[in-house]
Amino acid sequence: MNQERHTKTANKIYYTIVTMRKSCFLLTALTILISISNAISQSPVQKFLNCFSHNSHVSKVIYTPNNTLFSTILHKKMIHKKFQTASTPKPLAIITAKDASHIQGAIKCAKSNNIHIRIRSGGHDYEGYSYVSDVPFIIIDMFNINSVDVNLQEKSAWVDSGATIGKIYYNIAKKSNSLAFPAGACFSLGAGGHFSGGGYGNMMRKYGLSVDNIVDAIIVDANGNIFDRKSMGEDLFWAIRGGGGASFGVILSWKLKLVQVPLQLVVFNVKRNVDEGATDVVYKWQLVAPKLHKDLFIRVQPSVVQIDNGTKNVVQVSFIGQFYGTTERLLLLISESFPELGLKKSDCFSMPWINTTLFAYGRPIGTPLEALLEEPHAGYFKGQSDYVKRPIPKVTLESMWKKMIEGETLFMQWNPYGGRMEEILSSETPFPHRVGNLFKIQYVNSWTDGSPESIERHVNFSRSFYKFMTPYVSNSPREAFLNYRDADIGANHPSNTIKLDIARTYGSKYFKGNFERLVNVKTKVDPENFFRYEQSIPTMTH
Repeated sequence: MNQERHTKTANKIYYTIVTMRKSCFLLTALTILISISNAISQSPVQKFLNCFSHNSHVSKVIYTPNNTLFSTILHKKMIHKKFQTASTPKPLAIITAKDASHIQGAIKCAKSNNIHIRIRSGGHDYEGYSYVSDVPFIIIDMFNINSVDVNLQEKSAWVDSGATIGKIYYNIAKKSNSLAFPAGACFSLGAGGHFSGGGYGNMMRKYGLSVDNIVDAIIVDANGNIFDRKSMGEDLFWAIRGGGGASFGVILSWKLKLVQVPLQLVVFNVKRNVDEGATDVVYKWQLVAPKLHKDLFIRVQPSVVQIDNGTKNVVQVSFIGQFYGTTERLLLLISESFPELGLKKSDCFSMPWINTTLFAYGRPIGTPLEALLEEPHAGYFKGQSDYVKRPIPKVTLESMWKKMIEGETLFMQWNPYGGRMEEILSSETPFPHRVGNLFKIQYVNSWTDGSPESIERHVNFSRSFYKFMTPYVSNSPREAFLNYRDADIGANHPSNTIKLDIARTYGSKYFKGNFERLVNVKTKVDPENFFRYEQSIPTMTH
């Protein structure tokens, strides 16, 4: 009797254990199925965010369209209003990186989920390639990585890619009144894009480009590795100084070699209307400006202005100069080589280098230095560029003025070459536009009406003016400046279909004979072509 009771009890325990095991198995299987289902149903951005949260020390650096500040962050560094429309493709997320780990995590997680990356430092990309894409993408925004560390003993500075040119100038001047750095006139330019595309300004004839004075850099590659100049190798260091950094990685910071300048420089801005003989002065400028002493830089800026109480439009030409010396020596040089300018002592102003940066940007004398730290203002515009190797005839200049008046809103900047620019070999950096150029033209057509009809009309005018200039500028190839990105100059194919033969159409114009070397470097450091956009450097096989 007791044996029978024990047997029944043992059977109950056995069946209970079997039932529990089955339940646990079913529960485990169900959990696995749910996990698989969740993984399958997750969107790319959810997968990215999950990955990023596990791989980075995240602290208020991720902004998605669900965040109330998303649009504010997106538009914060967007200087072209045409990309602020509802129809403009938006990023899946914006990573406002605060340190290298955020960038490493963003690269790893974007790569594993087949999401493109766009890298934005200042937001001045003329075609919006740093914050717009035709495929699912995220933005790595560098504006929080913006320190400037000046070393007076070394006469150098480490600057982060998110630092603006204005902030760099401001911080150098706080430490020294005799050190400077050659870079652009626009204060809100981000160092990342400005430097990696070449970087030029009023100091180019004296000291060359920004890239000619950069001695080190820190970059994060497609595998999340961090390299300096020594560890990245000279090929990659060569490529990012003028070849566009966004094709090769995310550049964290740059080491600048600062240049010595006089305590006082001389600046001037002489204006001449076309009906006051400006054409003759511009023609002579073409002949002499590239041959003047490298201490003297004179930019020509034709624009349309109104006279007679706004009843008449005329072209006015500004001759904007910067000289490393005294007013007396400047006047002597001008009287010997360029008397047509009619420069007088009263036109000249002596000031420290830091103040010349404000003057070059058109700010009134006496503007506080804090203006260098201002945020950019967005607008509607079309930018293009050309290189001129032979003087443009006077009759053509007259036709140009007439066409400018027809368009009303186009102005140009003509930047003279010669000096230091022709002393540096075209192969020294990817930026190839050196000896043989008289000057570079930047075309800027800027307007206020954002209607589709207005945008189409102004863009069409820019294109017609560019076409008009064809016989008078470089050819085979018709050269262009990378930092004045122009979708019109090459096949603007979707970023995930760029092939080597397509890329040569724009690559030859931006880089001439340096393009093939850039492709070789790209193939070596990013063989899967992870870092790519509509006009990026391709690999040999992508």
